[in-house]
Amino acid sequence: MSELHIPAAGDSVTEVQLVEWTVEHGAPVSEGQVIYTLESDKSVLEIEAPESGTLTILEPAGEVYNVGHLVGRID
Repeated sequence: MSELHIPAAGDSVTEVQLVEWTVEHGAPVSEGQVIYTLESDKSVLEIEAPESGTLTILEPAGEVYNVGHLVGRID
């Protein structure tokens, strides 16, 4: 199992918006597949699955989260 936390998007960035989940809750994902997109005031990041498994979404897209916040997991 892998927990999906909001990664640091830069040295001075403390929060980012989770723009969209590119995979639906409960769907299978493959290692390296883009699973969600983040946006800060400085950049847009595509976050890839760290392993293959089933995606569990814990937080909705469209919200702003602090770096380190748990937003999902892969089982």
